[in-house]
Amino acid sequence: YAAFLPALAAQVGIATSVVPWILLADQAIFMVCDYLAGKFADRAGDAVARLGRQIALVTVVSCAAFLALPLVAPGGSAVLLVAVMAIWSVTSSMLRAPPLAMASRLAARPQRGWLAGLYALGLGAAGAVSPYVAPRLAAFDPRIPFIATSCVVAVVVLALAALPHGAVVSGERARGGPARSEPGEPVPRGAFLAAIAVLAIGAQVHGAITSAALYLRYAPRDELADLLPVFWIGFALAALVVPPLIRRVGGLVVMAAAGVVGTAALVIAALGGSLAAVTAAQGVAGVGWGGMLTGAFAAAGARRAPGATTGLVFSMLAAATVARIAFVASGLAAAPGVAAAAPWIAPGAWGLGTLIAGALALGRRYGT
Repeated sequence: YAAFLPALAAQVGIATSVVPWILLADQAIFMVCDYLAGKFADRAGDAVARLGRQIALVTVVSCAAFLALPLVAPGGSAVLLVAVMAIWSVTSSMLRAPPLAMASRLAARPQRGWLAGLYALGLGAAGAVSPYVAPRLAAFDPRIPFIATSCVVAVVVLALAALPHGAVVSGERARGGPARSEPGEPVPRGAFLAAIAVLAIGAQVHGAITSAALYLRYAPRDELADLLPVFWIGFALAALVVPPLIRRVGGLVVMAAAGVVGTAALVIAALGGSLAAVTAAQGVAGVGWGGMLTGAFAAAGARRAPGATTGLVFSMLAAATVARIAFVASGLAAAPGVAAAAPWIAPGAWGLGTLIAGALALGRRYGT
């Protein structure tokens, strides 16, 4: 979507300078709709089959809107293209918080870490292949990837919705035990979301602003496609490794521990010294961010309102993206003083978010 958006916008007379603000508007819609979609999933409660059908229906609409983007752009109507973008942005929220909330309701507590890890693994895989795929997509007719993506997503969701859900009950719930909350709740949701927001801002600054700049100190620009995925490979590795830890100590503890690892890695990357040191530090930073996000998803899914809380986690991620796009589009990121301090913004944000997560984890453990 982001790779083709400038070309699609140009076909309807939208200037390239406006494209970042369209992306910002998309994220602003995500901020609102992700929370509403999660709250909707909570209201559906244990009616899993009904929720699955509703997710599938909205997904079909979302896929149709996504598929329509490269088809309506050649017509030259900016209003129509923006309307289709808005429909896609609104409906795509049904693919984030509701499936995770539905899975959290079905899963026993030990399984939640794996569910969060699988979701994070998909994010990591997408991030890892993006530097290779995005530059090559420009050579394709935009209708090809849009059609392929829409069809695959629609088929997968419809297949999942068709599965018999009535007999799927977690082990804890089958024994009459609670399936939604962990010992020591409630954790203050405001503080939890503040931690997510600060950590997400750090991830946005590092991923979109400073990561490439740190590599360019020691490597030519044409090597970035091979170096940038290192962070996301580490992220995906964490998604595979941390679920057993989440099962033992909980999502908040994993968030805090991963935050310590990630913050230290970003400091090492900022200090640099050699390409090998920066590359290794970026990989470890990816492990840290993967652990933080997987722990956050698991902690959100363990609450009594998993849909709303998970939706708010996604809203915080979207808010961080909005802040980063506005920061770059306004020109502040290129200001000399800001550019010099940029490598330290991400470790500072991760350090603050880690302190909040650690305080929440200790408070839950000792009942403070």
